[in-house]
Amino acid sequence: MKKEEMLNHLKAFDPAIFTFLQDEIQRQRCTLSLIPTVNAMSPLAAFLEGSALANSTLEGCGARHASSVEELVRTRAQELFGSAHAVVRLGNIAAASRVAFLALLQPGDTVLSFNRRKEEHCAGLNYHFENFGIDPALQKVDWDEVMQLAERVKPRLIIFSPVSYPCVPNYERLAAVARAVGAYLWVDIGQCVGLVAAGLIPSPVALADVVSFPTNDSLRGPDGAILLCTKELAPQMDAAVANTGHISLHMNHLAALGFALHAAAQPRFRAYGEQVLANSRALAAALKEQGINLLAGGTETHLILAAPAAGVDIVDTVHALGRMGIYVKRDKIPTMRPEIMLSALRLSTLNPTTRGLKEADMSIIADVLARTLSGKCPAEEEDSVCMKIAKLLMDKPTFSEEWMNEGAAAQTVAPTSDTGSVHEHAANERKTILKSLFK
Repeated sequence: MKKEEMLNHLKAFDPAIFTFLQDEIQRQRCTLSLIPTVNAMSPLAAFLEGSALANSTLEGCGARHASSVEELVRTRAQELFGSAHAVVRLGNIAAASRVAFLALLQPGDTVLSFNRRKEEHCAGLNYHFENFGIDPALQKVDWDEVMQLAERVKPRLIIFSPVSYPCVPNYERLAAVARAVGAYLWVDIGQCVGLVAAGLIPSPVALADVVSFPTNDSLRGPDGAILLCTKELAPQMDAAVANTGHISLHMNHLAALGFALHAAAQPRFRAYGEQVLANSRALAAALKEQGINLLAGGTETHLILAAPAAGVDIVDTVHALGRMGIYVKRDKIPTMRPEIMLSALRLSTLNPTTRGLKEADMSIIADVLARTLSGKCPAEEEDSVCMKIAKLLMDKPTFSEEWMNEGAAAQTVAPTSDTGSVHEHAANERKTILKSLFK
């Protein structure tokens, strides 16, 4: 059944869900997300997830077939990141985190964690967490101070996850701290994984015992997570996977994940990463020009931490930006001094870049962000700003063809395919959006 026929059938059979789908398509096309964990999935990965492979699991197609697909995906992950071992059957980063904890620790062990990351995934597990964070004055990590703290608390595991750190970490110093106190080192690279895969920022894989990351946002693949580890830790990591019930293999998920890893190894993905960094630098520079304070002084990755002006409520800022069509996430960032927490918007250029926005567009976005963070955007101007954002985005797809892989359209699809006319459908969506905006 072609896409148009399916949509017509859905509209007739379940108009409520059809309306929800259409509203969500228009929302995504007319608004912009700067939330680091929000990004469009590759259309080809999405096709694989929704293909006939969704009907096949380990039980349905046999262990040999399942194992061959899993081995392909595992090999791609290991080769892309230079890892000795990879676990690829995890449904999300929370599940991956629990597997890592169970593989590495015993009840009562001490964990030294940057911003206390991963503690939220320890429900029912008995570990003692100690925090380390940025120096509140420098707004960067003081590695000498981290060494002193580690020597004092003697952790069994050190965790570093730079989801709220816009600088490239010094992984050599971090690994030296872990070795000095006899601790395992686990780095969750989070939404930086795409830049690591593209070779645009340093990788911790050669220095850490365990590396984890989600597979959806930065890699533009399906929901899920991957654990990388050393050869020595592979047996206990695999045992923890089996003991926590991760035994079902879904062929559609594995195929989509395998495709995303293959795409991340291509020159087009590196070009995407370069544009992510260019957009991030442009957005940071434009915000600075308008007097916005950026934590850590700016950015070296996709991430920007923009602080509100004195007296401006950050919750009100988030809500106001949402009404104007820009979605952001606020963050409370711990420091090495427990009494000091820093407040900022956690902004990312991943999704804007996926949509095809460039450096010149960042100045338009920065203007809206800066006025709101400064408390200089009155409520009566919100509608006009919303229209300004919609005009910026109305000819931007959720996934720009610029980032489709070379050769992706080289082969014709069999007549029985259910892919439909993607470009025609996108054109019709654009016409609908234009009509709704300027009627």
